[in-house]
Amino acid sequence: MEMSMTDSLRQQAYAQAAAFVHTLDRRDPVALQRDWSLSPAVAEEILEMLDSYFSANQALSLAPLAQAFMPGKGGRPAVDVYATDAGPLGLECLLLADGKPGEATLHLEMSGHDGALRLRYHYIGS
Repeated sequence: MEMSMTDSLRQQAYAQAAAFVHTLDRRDPVALQRDWSLSPAVAEEILEMLDSYFSANQALSLAPLAQAFMPGKGGRPAVDVYATDAGPLGLECLLLADGKPGEATLHLEMSGHDGALRLRYHYIGS
């Protein structure tokens, strides 16, 4: 299902991504499985990736909504929401550690059905 980009849709995608990052911040594999329908193997892989980028005591977050979509260094926003050829929305979210930009980018996909967005984890990379 192709979705046209609107401010409302962008904000809904941000809210879902922020909720996912909140779960990541807890570093709880059971919550990742329960709340986001991830397999145990994928939940463990995510936590291993987080450990490679961040220390356990660093708080993870996204840029605040008011700043998330503004171009930053290199002209890219901290949260980039875009339409894909396949239909779902793609998201590239710069992960913040203790409120400061890190090196890791969270890659997600959002698909819509009956007016609701569903988040799908892709990967964390640099």
